[in-house]
This record gives sequence, structure tokens and C-alpha cells, in this order.
Amino acid sequence: MKTIYLSLALLFVALLLLIISPSAGAQQPGSVLIWPVNPVIEADKKAAALWLENPGKSSVTLQVRVYAWEQTDGKNVYAAQDAVVGTPPIVTIAPGTKQLVRLTRMGAIPASAETPYRIIIDEVPVEAREPAAPGAGISFRMRYSVPLFVAGAVPAKNAPAPMPKLVWRVVAEGGSRFVEVRNDGPVHARLTEAVIDGTMPLGEGLLGYVLAGRMMRWPLPDRATPTSLRAAVNGLPSTPIERAAD
Repeated sequence: MKTIYLSLALLFVALLLLIISPSAGAQQPGSVLIWPVNPVIEADKKAAALWLENPGKSSVTLQVRVYAWEQTDGKNVYAAQDAVVGTPPIVTIAPGTKQLVRLTRMGAIPASAETPYRIIIDEVPVEAREPAAPGAGISFRMRYSVPLFVAGAVPAKNAPAPMPKLVWRVVAEGGSRFVEVRNDGPVHARLTEAVIDGTMPLGEGLLGYVLAGRMMRWPLPDRATPTSLRAAVNGLPSTPIERAAD
């Protein structure tokens, strides 16, 4: 299985659309609208819908791929997989119209914890679709990235909804210091509005995701020695995150 590693710089570009509110569509001026931005295949469903809309003045061709999503050593890792597919995999959308992409689970329902994926949507350059005109430049290729989660088995009747379980600590590596957040819960945590010591932002808007059973790291501001961490988790109001025992 071919594994795809994205550098932090590329990842920030790929995740740019996720900084917006989860209730809104993902949009760049003159590009593609994508909604929902947090699709889920529920445990009792085989598929979920993803809509792509072209608000521009010319047709756009998009390639849709779904990758397995892991987090290893505090980094996001993407790998080819065939458990979830997006159909159609290539779409051409006329100006002012939209296209449904069906995200279909091919295998069995995960036993307990949810399974994370990344939907990568690449805009196919004009040069790849049409003969290039003499002297024509190369079109810029946009990339969009949307998280997809396949829910685990349906919980027992009247059982509470599964929640992330987070703890944090400060770690040092390679001469740098990081806030490390570990998620021991069965579902992901989407962290926004992260603040250390009540006033110092750890990141603007979306800090990132911590997948179920995984950990992620974010660099600390210079000379920061945090004693507390607050964040909004999965769209809920900001709340303190427990510090791990030394």
C-alpha cells in the first residue's frame, strides 16, 4: 500500500478550507463550493453525500480520491485504500451547477472506534483536458481536502454518544517544544480556539484534528511555559483540557 506523506507546508494548504465554520460550505473566491465540510457515514448507512458546486464562469473538472488517514508520531499520514470510494471519481461541472459525489462504504461497519479518511479533490488543469494554445501559460491547480469519518457500531439504546477523551502535555524534541494532545476516546477531536494559560492563542481558528487513539503535536510559542490549555472540541463551547500526569 503506497503511503503518502504531506509536509506541514503542503498540509496547511490542503487543510485551508477546514478553517471555516463547519456549517458553511468550503469556498475560495472563483473556485469550488464543497459541502458538507465534515461528512460522516453513519453506522446504519452505507453512504454519505458530498456536493461540489461551480459558482464560476467556466467549467471545472475535478478528480475525487479517498485516502485512509492515520496519525503517526504527531504527523498526518495518508494512504491508498479501497474500503470507501467516491463516485463518480472524475466530474466536469458546468458554470452555475452542482454535482453529487456519493461516498460509499464497501466493507463492514467498524467494530467500535470510528475510521477516519481524507477526501482529496484536485482541480484538473486546463492543459490536461484541452490542447494548449500557443504561448499559453500553465493553469494553477487547486487542491481541496475534506475529512470523512465512518462511524463505529451503533451504540446500545440510551447509551451516551461517544466522545473524545483528551489529555495534554509539553514535550521537547530536536531543540523545540510542543504541546502534545492525546485522544484516548473512540471518536476524533476537532480543536478550535485553542488557548494556553487563558490568553495566549496556540493557533488561529482550526488548530487541527486528533484522531481516536492517536496524538498530535503543535509548536509552542517562544518562551511559553503553559500550565493550562483550553479549546473548543467538535464545535462545543471552549472547555479546559486535562493535563496528563507527569
